[in-house]
Amino acid sequence: MSNSFNHPLTKLLITVGSIMLFGNMIYTFLISTEPFLYFRSPLFKTFTYGGAACITAGAFLLPMILNFFSFTGRRAAPITSGQLVEARVNKWKRLNKKSNNQRVVVELTILPPDRMGYDITHKQELNQTQISKLQNGAMIQVLVSAADPKNIQIQ
Repeated sequence: MSNSFNHPLTKLLITVGSIMLFGNMIYTFLISTEPFLYFRSPLFKTFTYGGAACITAGAFLLPMILNFFSFTGRRAAPITSGQLVEARVNKWKRLNKKSNNQRVVVELTILPPDRMGYDITHKQELNQTQISKLQNGAMIQVLVSAADPKNIQIQ
């Protein structure tokens, strides 16, 4: 699952909003004239409300919108027809560690019997038993889709 707080637009909005608010506060203390006159000026209101709006949009609204329209949580349709083949694990990494079924990304070399092997990077949710079989250089069984050879499922 991707973290929408790491999105560049979220970071930009929060940074711009913070600069607007803190810059406004620093300017208030640095001006030599009466600071209470500055509180009534449109410049003060623009930086205060604009900074607060940027922080609110970057910290709350944008992550909610990105999570709502995110396609990372959706699973691919299961393979209905395909061929069971051997694959060599080149490299693998856990993406989340908190649930029973853990999401992993695996770099595999698919070795079909009827053609030359090819490399693929695949993401899938696996249980602990399946994860224990993932070791660099290990041979595992994968189901390769008949329609798309890049669409696989680890068995």
